[in-house]
Amino acid sequence: MDTTNVKQAQIEIRENIITLFGIDKLPENEQEDAINRIGKIIFQNVLIRILPLLKEEDLKKYENLIENNIGADELMDFFFETIPNFIQIVAEESENFRKESAEVLSKIK
Repeated sequence: MDTTNVKQAQIEIRENIITLFGIDKLPENEQEDAINRIGKIIFQNVLIRILPLLKEEDLKKYENLIENNIGADELMDFFFETIPNFIQIVAEESENFRKESAEVLSKIK
C-alpha cells in the first residue's frame, strides 16, 4: 500500500472511531483526548489479533520497530504493508469495542 493510501486509511480509521463513538458530540477540547484513549484500546485489541498472523521474519521486524521507539504512523505503515486486511481488522475491532462498551453502559444505567 503506498503512502497516500496508508494516510487515507488512517484518516478513515480516525473518522470511523469518531462516528462509532459520537466523539463529535463532545466539546472540541475533549475530542482529541477521547480519540486517543479509544484508539489505544482498539489498537491493543487489533494487536492481539494480528501478531499471531505475522510470519517469523515480520515479527522480528515488528520487534525491531518497537525497540527503536518508532512513531504510530510508521507502525501503521508496517501493518498496512504486512497484514493484507489490516483496515478490516481495525474496523471489526472498533465495532466490537463499541458493542462491548454499550453493553457495559446499559448494565450501569
